[in-house]
Amino acid sequence: MKKLLFTCLLSCLSLAASAQAESCWRLYPKIGVNLSKFPNDEILLMGAQHDYQLKSRYKQGFTAGAELSYERDVLSATLGLMYANRGTKYKDYTYESPTYQEKVSGLQYTLHYLEMPLMGGYEITRGLRLKAGVQLGYLLKARFMSSSITTIKEDQDHSTIEADETDIDVKDTFKKVDVCIPVGISYEYSNVVVEARYLIGVTTNSDLVKARNSGFVFTVGYGFDL
Repeated sequence: MKKLLFTCLLSCLSLAASAQAESCWRLYPKIGVNLSKFPNDEILLMGAQHDYQLKSRYKQGFTAGAELSYERDVLSATLGLMYANRGTKYKDYTYESPTYQEKVSGLQYTLHYLEMPLMGGYEITRGLRLKAGVQLGYLLKARFMSSSITTIKEDQDHSTIEADETDIDVKDTFKKVDVCIPVGISYEYSNVVVEARYLIGVTTNSDLVKARNSGFVFTVGYGFDL
């Protein structure tokens, strides 16, 4: 009986040591790009001859920061702190009349966030993980930008051309806190991790536009054992 208890105790200690060996804390500095937009949002411009319906498109942005990860066997949990440049852009348009032409381009909202993603992961095969969680974002800055070139035809030989750049602060029109649901997949090899996520916007961040921060995030990072 004593021998059996001693054997069981050794087995438990062996399993505990194995579990401890397979668990670790790691820090992942990361850098990458965003492709974000406001789904289903559009700008309606009233023209003299017809209206212009400009739908939202993907806007490229930048992201950087770090994530702290606890990994044990096939499970993991990560908490991050990231800077992200998000927003949306709209299609260029041209309005024309016999004496007037206006070309507008670069219509976009640019939003700057400090984000905290909290995610759980499951390793489906060595180095390959599926991830999902929740992300909170705090708005740092928001701007609306556009460019326009106006041509006024005075007569057959003369015309006046005017260029105008718009860059205005619209932070007050957006909510300070943003909530998203990130889902993604990552692959790690030799401490280098490549990850792709899709953000599902939960909160409507403005009463003026249908601003839900949705889109893709692509990052590359390097893991340091702690």
